[in-house]
Amino acid sequence: MSNQFGAKAVLRSVLLTTGSTYVTYAAGLVTSMLIARGLGPADYGRYAYLVWLSGLLVLVMNHGLTTSAIRFVSESLGRKSLVDAQDVHRRLQRWQGWSLLAVGAIFLAALPALRPAGWEGHLALFAAVALLASFAKAWYLFSISVAKGYGRFGIEASSISLLSLINLAGAGIMALLGMPLDGYMLLFLAISIAHPLMAARQLRRAEIRKGSREIDDELLARVKPHLAWTTVSTLVAAFSNKAIETYLLNRLVGAEAVGFFTIAATLARGGVDLLSSGLMTVLMPVLANAYGAGGQERIHRLGGDAVRYFHFLGLLLTGVGYFWARPVVELTYGSSYAPAIFALQMMVLVRGVTLSYAAFGALLTITDNQRLRAAEALFAVVTSAGMALWLVPTHGLEGAIYAHMASTLAVFLFTFGCVWWVLRMPLPLGELMRMSAAALSAAALCFGVLSLSEAPTLLHQLLAGLLYVVLYLLSTLVFKAWNQHDVAMLDQLGQRVPALRRLAVLLVPWARAT
Repeated sequence: MSNQFGAKAVLRSVLLTTGSTYVTYAAGLVTSMLIARGLGPADYGRYAYLVWLSGLLVLVMNHGLTTSAIRFVSESLGRKSLVDAQDVHRRLQRWQGWSLLAVGAIFLAALPALRPAGWEGHLALFAAVALLASFAKAWYLFSISVAKGYGRFGIEASSISLLSLINLAGAGIMALLGMPLDGYMLLFLAISIAHPLMAARQLRRAEIRKGSREIDDELLARVKPHLAWTTVSTLVAAFSNKAIETYLLNRLVGAEAVGFFTIAATLARGGVDLLSSGLMTVLMPVLANAYGAGGQERIHRLGGDAVRYFHFLGLLLTGVGYFWARPVVELTYGSSYAPAIFALQMMVLVRGVTLSYAAFGALLTITDNQRLRAAEALFAVVTSAGMALWLVPTHGLEGAIYAHMASTLAVFLFTFGCVWWVLRMPLPLGELMRMSAAALSAAALCFGVLSLSEAPTLLHQLLAGLLYVVLYLLSTLVFKAWNQHDVAMLDQLGQRVPALRRLAVLLVPWARAT
């Protein structure tokens, strides 16, 4: 199993995950577009609320189990102990079963307060779809998390790609038939149930199975506090990641606002996944494997590189997403969803600037700083709740957008401070500033070009986004944002992907000495 974390295997996993993300995102975008156009803003808002609520239930059901599974399965393999990895799998899976039952009971008790705005159908149908779909997806996410611990990233990539295409085909047929909201809800349920069934088959083929004995007491003594603090941070974070804003929009504003907010959030998240899914998928297992092998110095180097690469991709997302927001929304969803444009621009702006948060969070998790993660999550939910309760009742959709931006920035700065002061990890601040300067320069030039037209068209904005990409990439060279370590790594990876070696040759004159 150890070869699953070698340089070539990691690159293969990154490319596989990134490719599957492209397929999934494209299929998901078209599926969302078909459903939105087929249902209209009000019913689409109710459908989006159902999907959001089901996703929230999944987070609560799994709490910290998926993170702990990745961490301790991968770390055990880093110590060459397959038995410990299987025992961790067995114990965490048992805990997940109890979690599913407990959360399901709480959901049913709170059902009257969770009704979608303007819901006129049977509440039992809504409850059944939300609960069964969340059961299925929670089980699926736990299974693929165990697989990631083994370095088997292809299980998630293949299953989610295939099912997203099946979902697209189903949504297309329903749109042609003019199906009502109930039909799309049942399709959502069917696709959700298919996820764990496919994953179970792939885990058997990969010979990934739970152990037959109880987990070692010494290992259990480490798993329990890690899971406890991860649970606290996950549960608190679950209610701070646009959850409060979405709930308040549903209760106070209406289903249409939920739809607009969800479209913006979906497109922003899709942009993040398209650019960074490969790095995000392998980051924690790779760091945990290095930690298990005793490489503290290597963790610092890998962490610093991850922060730089995430920041680079985040700034790329910020410019492209901002300029393309209007064309994407109007060309895919239609002019009736125009209120989502401003929401999307603001969300990609804040998500791009704070994208390196993923690297900070992974570093705190694998170095046993779960108390800090819990404190960070508590800070996040307090900030998010305060902003949302202050702004949404009086400003509606715009209030939800500003509340999300403020809380996201606050949590990012809090986590940055934790890594800086507690881990004492040297962060590449110089490189981050160079990349930021490159992005600002490229954006200023693009805004200057757009200002030459009194009324920029959709084509103008699409071209501005492409121009930003070119100018940003060139500006990173001018500002010398890359170093010789990056060139050496590209050259090594070029043994498998020749294009990367050619890129390394081009970077040589522009790379700074490390």
